[in-house]
Amino acid sequence: MMKRFLPPLARAAVLLAAGLCFAAPVRAQEEPELIPTPQAAPEPPKPAIDTTPPPTATGPLRPALDFQRWREMTARERQTFVEGAVQSMSALALRMRSDLEVGGKVPPESLAAVVRFIHDHYPKFPPSSYLREMEAIYGRADGQNLSMAEAFEQAFRRINAR
Repeated sequence: MMKRFLPPLARAAVLLAAGLCFAAPVRAQEEPELIPTPQAAPEPPKPAIDTTPPPTATGPLRPALDFQRWREMTARERQTFVEGAVQSMSALALRMRSDLEVGGKVPPESLAAVVRFIHDHYPKFPPSSYLREMEAIYGRADGQNLSMAEAFEQAFRRINAR
């Protein structure tokens, strides 16, 4: 039946293709290792600089709010900084909300943006959550280049995004 419909060259091509299809499964398979070599577990990244707070205050703090000052601050001073930042953001959002309700003079075009700003910048968690996140940020080498305000903003965005 194949002879009637296919010219000799086409028949040869079909037979060659069929032979290749059957030859593929016959090829040797790669054998797995008898005893697999265990891969070493990756080591957790170590902080570039120790970020544990000192147990007691050692003198006056630097005036700049940077990573060096964070390292000089005791745990209580760090907590106070974060609590103050959370309270100031909360006060700003509440003040904007109360001003909008009383005056009602916000143009409708910008009202959605103001409401979104208040929603995004109102603290939704206790200060201890933001403090833990700041500690985690400053525990990494890339976070140690941030000022305290930048580290707090980054922690605030991460925590509130959850």
